[in-house]
Amino acid sequence: QGLGEALVNGTALRCALVLMLAAIVLPGAAWLRGAEYDEQYTLFLTAGVVRPAWPESPFPAGQVAALQAGGPASLADIARDLRATDVHPPLYFWAAAAWRMVFGPSLFAIRMLSVLFGLVSLGLTGAIARRCGLRPVAAILLTLGCYGFVYTNVIARGFAPAETLTLGGVTLLLGRRPLLAGLSLGAACCCNYLAVFVAAAVIVVAGAWLAVP
Repeated sequence: QGLGEALVNGTALRCALVLMLAAIVLPGAAWLRGAEYDEQYTLFLTAGVVRPAWPESPFPAGQVAALQAGGPASLADIARDLRATDVHPPLYFWAAAAWRMVFGPSLFAIRMLSVLFGLVSLGLTGAIARRCGLRPVAAILLTLGCYGFVYTNVIARGFAPAETLTLGGVTLLLGRRPLLAGLSLGAACCCNYLAVFVAAAVIVVAGAWLAVP
């Protein structure tokens, strides 16, 4: 028992060290990465300016910054503007609007919300690996080393919370809490509609568990 506790404690320490590394890598990537069009849409939407009617002649960058610094838009305004101009569900944008009220409207500040979700996702990855008999430290390091993971967890879009809620749903399902797992997967779909594919796969696997003795 003492050896088992020592191994568990050692694994927990290594996981904590890897997460500390991630707490350096992800913010660094968020700071260094150039801005993207979709992120500008996030800033405009949460400021209450959906799609500015730009003039055909050149316009100063300060005008863009002034528009994005406005707001924040209300939850109802965000839902209405999304319904009129976009195809994405509102949950992430609601969270981003609340986040910017506390930390400001800059792109880096909004990106840090994704970074926070990314760190939680790495912790959930380690928890899933441990439940499946895999090495959690290796699982976290491999995930952190994937460009796709780092990219989606440093930009101001709904990918990061969708990943966190998806992994949370899988963790809850492995813990035999199907109702909470379903709620988590449903919330993931409310952040990004692409999460429905993962939710469908989880439902199929859960059905297979019930079917196989």
